[in-house]
Amino acid sequence: MKFHVPDMSCGGCVRAVSAAITVLDAQAKVEADTVSRTISVDTAAAAPEVMKALDEAGFPATAA
Repeated sequence: MKFHVPDMSCGGCVRAVSAAITVLDAQAKVEADTVSRTISVDTAAAAPEVMKALDEAGFPATAA
């Protein structure tokens, strides 16, 4: 699944976003692009769960 994370602009942001998702699913794979501010997530968690975790981490996201 893909998400647009408008507040993700640096490596530190990518680490925070990845950490928020791996709390949900330790096996999740996250690929991030800070230029387009998008992430691709391979996880067993549902999209609403991922979006909630990102929001709680301070990185609100929308489906991309």
